[in-house]
Amino acid sequence: MKLKALALGVALAFPMMASAQSSTSVTLYGIVDTGIEYVNNIAADRTGDETHSSTHFTNLTQSVPSRWGLRGTEDLGNGLKAVFTLESGFNAGTGTSGQGGRLFGRQAFVGLAGDWGQIAFGRQYNMLMRGMLGADFLGPNAYGLGSLDNYIPNTRMDNSITYMGNFSGFKFGAAYARGRDTVATGGPAATGCGVDFTDQSACSAYSAMLGYDAANWGIAGAYDVIRGSGDTVPTNWNGLLRDEKDRRWTINGYVKFDALKVSLLYLNRKNDAGIGNGWGDDLGDRSDLWSVAAAYQVSPAVTLDGSVNYIKYKDADESSKAWYYVARATYSFSKRTAVYGSAAYIRNSGLSALSAAGGTAPSPSPGVDNNQTAIMVGLRHSF
Repeated sequence: MKLKALALGVALAFPMMASAQSSTSVTLYGIVDTGIEYVNNIAADRTGDETHSSTHFTNLTQSVPSRWGLRGTEDLGNGLKAVFTLESGFNAGTGTSGQGGRLFGRQAFVGLAGDWGQIAFGRQYNMLMRGMLGADFLGPNAYGLGSLDNYIPNTRMDNSITYMGNFSGFKFGAAYARGRDTVATGGPAATGCGVDFTDQSACSAYSAMLGYDAANWGIAGAYDVIRGSGDTVPTNWNGLLRDEKDRRWTINGYVKFDALKVSLLYLNRKNDAGIGNGWGDDLGDRSDLWSVAAAYQVSPAVTLDGSVNYIKYKDADESSKAWYYVARATYSFSKRTAVYGSAAYIRNSGLSALSAAGGTAPSPSPGVDNNQTAIMVGLRHSF
């Protein structure tokens, strides 16, 4: 009887001992960022002969997109830990959920991590975004590379598996998704291309990244492919058929000089379905994007950054390109609260009809072969 009681006591104590020895942490975090924007030359028709101006709140992103989330880790021993992230995007102006109305539309994954790297499962960023982090200083700013290619700040995948590793400065990542986006709402963050049980490759996505970061410089490259669905009529918002691909690759790098950081980025895109300008014109199936960016820490509280960007469409019906100029100033009251001002100017040529105001949807295009200016002031708080 005494032996049975002792065995029962050990059995009950063991899970409590294991719980006490394990180290678990969960963090609630977020950013609330809202900006008021002025945009001129908003076209009422393709030609831009009739234009309007507007002052409004941005509704896709500001200096960064508003979000809240939970992230956590548990120490499993022997250098192994469990990790998870649940991250929700929202529109601070209206309180509505972003990414097609999903609760955790930005990220929702669980994984294992160790000295060998991290493997994770769920809704995650692909390797194109991770391969551009070092050189794309403005990131998801309302006036950034997303204004020239709205896929760039929305490189997420449903139903994905990813691997990332960092070994003495060398970084490597790979990702694969089956049914890359299950929400059918039109827009850059949703493509309506879920799992097709009759075709293993339809609506899939894959990407890889390789790079190196030293103390004062870094270089990276990435390759990303998304596939379509539908035999004769596309069944996804991207307009890709089952055997068609939208492929991007990038090479980029950055250098630091004390308070100054400079970067150069190149992004090549080839879309088998063709690239449109939003007004029914054909821009061909390939674009080449160049970006030079700089960031300068004037003081602990003041940061100036900006970029000069150029995109050219190789096989458009007529020669088409755009120059895009961005400047931003940020003043930090504290580590958590900052105010900022941003300005952007775009000059379209040929059939290009890109908007300077990439953080607003629908995109307020100036029309074909026209220019546009956008100005924004805002407030950001992180927690």
